Amino acid sequence: MFEYLKNISELLAHWATVITLIVLICSVCLASKHLKELKTQRHWQNFNEMNVRYAELLGKIPEKIKLGSCSIESDDLEIKIWIRQYFDLYSEEYWLNEKKLLPEEMWKGRIRPGVVLNLKEYPILEHGYIYWKNKGAFNHPKNFHNVVQ
Repeated sequence: MFEYLKNISELLAHWATVITLIVLICSVCLASKHLKELKTQRHWQNFNEMNVRYAELLGKIPEKIKLGSCSIESDDLEIKIWIRQYFDLYSEEYWLNEKKLLPEEMWKGRIRPGVVLNLKEYPILEHGYIYWKNKGAFNHPKNFHNVVQ
């Protein structure tokens, strides 16, 4: 009887180990899936937060920029500050993309083309970028200058 209990307890221990390993593997798989979903959710949250900030900034675009009736060489501080804010925000978004913290499809399909459109729509942005760059005021991520210029 003692021998029988000893044999069955070894068998039960084996099965307990196998079941524990199966549960562990399933737990790791579920945790991995959950972390991937959280990462994706965070990417979209970053994207949405940047959209809100752009909407606020573009809502405050100086009328002179909209009309194309200004020059970066003027003493209009409002225009210079707004352009600086625009590129600071874009620099932050560029950094988020470089760190893979934004949805890649949105960077390629919407963000980057949106900036190109703004640079074409408001030529003063390019002049303002050069103005601030020459002042040494920008500390942007690597290759940011290549994107804008």
